[in-house]
Amino acid sequence: MKAAKAVPVLMYHHVSPKPGLVTVAPATFRAHMETLVKDGYSAVSADDFLNFLLGRNGLPPKSVLITFDDGYLDNYVHAYPVLRELGLRATIFAVTGWIGDGPARNCAGEGGEPPLCLDHRACMTAIAEGRADEIMLRWSEIEAMEASGAIEIHSHTHTHTRWDKTISDPSARRDALAGDLARSRDTLRQRLGRETRHLCWPQGYFDDDYVTVAGKLGYEALYTTLKHVNTRQTPPYDIGRIVTKDRSDNWLSRRLSIYSSPLLGRLYTAMRGEK
Repeated sequence: MKAAKAVPVLMYHHVSPKPGLVTVAPATFRAHMETLVKDGYSAVSADDFLNFLLGRNGLPPKSVLITFDDGYLDNYVHAYPVLRELGLRATIFAVTGWIGDGPARNCAGEGGEPPLCLDHRACMTAIAEGRADEIMLRWSEIEAMEASGAIEIHSHTHTHTRWDKTISDPSARRDALAGDLARSRDTLRQRLGRETRHLCWPQGYFDDDYVTVAGKLGYEALYTTLKHVNTRQTPPYDIGRIVTKDRSDNWLSRRLSIYSSPLLGRLYTAMRGEK
């Protein structure tokens, strides 16, 4: 039986009617997901992907991990209904300190007026002004998505702080990072009733100290913004991801073909001066 030799990891942030910076339009996202289905890809869970890297299990030859960063409301409003409809699953790396309480809001196309989803810069402004609830997920929405099996939630830290830019002393920086990561993991445990082994670095930044701190806290899979192929030889602390674009042509099919092949992927990334 054939098995995957490499697994591409897609990286989304926003799915919103205002495409642009780290944002794809709802129509584009649907086209991407329909492409996965049409091309015969299996959307795998984060744990199955990690176990593949660790050599504990095989995966179908066309496997892909779909990820979202931060935990924006538009993931629930626009992406979640498409994933559920098409029988796909994805992972959201949520900034736990930005997630609030309250009733679940309306999803697009499911009755009632869906909430307004702002562009990325407006979202950053809302967070800075203490209005995160307007543009971020709520725990009620997370619980609904997890219960459906279409979405699983993992850590993107608790505060999304770049400690390397905030604290100059290495020891104090490690302590601050450890507190941030521990609080995120504890919050997910308390709210969802399970441990997470998966962590995505804010803005993709990490160094050896970061990896050591995360490992001591129980994080095993560390997700970057590096563009490289993920094979059984890929260290779980150095997972590469494909930045998605607001393009609904055959762009996604080409990228998936490249990053599903160890040889093609390495040739492509070497040609582009990447790992």
